[in-house]
Amino acid sequence: MSSKTTQTLQLALVDWETHREALRALREVVFIVEQGVPRDIEWDGQDEHALHVLGTIDGLPVACGRLLPNGKIGRMAVLADHRGHGHGAAVLDALIGAARERGLDSVFLHAQQHAADFYARAGFSPEGEPFEEAGIPHIAMRRDTGLGRVYANGIAYPEPFARWAVALCQNASREICILSHDLDHRVFDNSELAAALSALARRAAQSRVRILVSDYRPIIQRGHRLLALARRLPSSVILQQLDEHPDWKGETLVLTDRSGVLCKPAESDQAAFCEPDSRARAERYRDLFEELWRHSGPHVEFRSVPL
Repeated sequence: MSSKTTQTLQLALVDWETHREALRALREVVFIVEQGVPRDIEWDGQDEHALHVLGTIDGLPVACGRLLPNGKIGRMAVLADHRGHGHGAAVLDALIGAARERGLDSVFLHAQQHAADFYARAGFSPEGEPFEEAGIPHIAMRRDTGLGRVYANGIAYPEPFARWAVALCQNASREICILSHDLDHRVFDNSELAAALSALARRAAQSRVRILVSDYRPIIQRGHRLLALARRLPSSVILQQLDEHPDWKGETLVLTDRSGVLCKPAESDQAAFCEPDSRARAERYRDLFEELWRHSGPHVEFRSVPL
C-alpha cells in the first residue's frame, strides 16, 4: 500500500478485499442514498478487480475512487460535508498516477454531466454525445496519463515495461532503436508496438527503425510481428544479429530519437527506468547501441525463412 497526504486528507491505494467495509459505506451514502443509484448498478461485480483510492481524515473515510484494469476511472465519491476542499481532485490525481505507474497511457471515465467541468480542469476531453447511465446524464471523457513524457524508475519487466515501450515509440519522431537478447515476445511482439514502428518507418524517407538481437531462434521458430515488419519494410526497418560483445551486459534498450531511453538492466526485472526527454542520459546508451550495431550484421534467417 502506498499513501500521501493532501492537506488533512490522507490518501491510500487499497484493494477491495481489505477495505471493502469502508468503501461500501462511503459509496452507499453518496450514490445509493444521495443520488438514488440502484444497488444492482452500483455493486457491479468489478470492485474485486479494481484498484481503489481511499481518502480519510482523522481515520474516517470521506472520499474514494477506483481504477479498472482497462483504464476506466469511476466511483468517484466525496461525502457532502467534505466537498469544496479539493479532495475529489486529489483522489483523481492519485488514480491517474496509479494508472501511469501500471503502464496505462490513457484513462477514461463516464462523467456525470454536471461534473464535466471538474474533469475538464483535470485534462479530460469529452468523447461522443451525452448519454444516460443509472438515470443520470453522463458524458464519456478521456485523457492521457503522461506515460512516455515523464521520468520513471522501478518499472517491472515484462509489464508494465511493454506499455512504456509502446508509449515511448508512439512519441518518436525520426528514429527508434531496440536492443534485446531475443526480442522477447512478451514485450515486443504486440500489435501496438508494431503499429508505432510501422507509422514511424513510413513517415519520412529519413525515418528508420533498427532492431538488434543476439538469439534469433525464438523469433524464427515462433514468428514475430517485428520480423514481419522488417520483411515488409526492409529499407527502413532493419533487423540485425550480434554474436557477442564484451561491452554488452545483457541490457534491454528502447531508444527514440536522440533523447528517449527505456532501459532494463540484465540483473533485475524490477529496476527498469524510462527517461523520455534527456539527451545527456540517453547518450551513454546511444553510444553502446552504436558500438554493438557496428559489430552486428544481417542474418540469413531473417530474410529467407517463410512466415
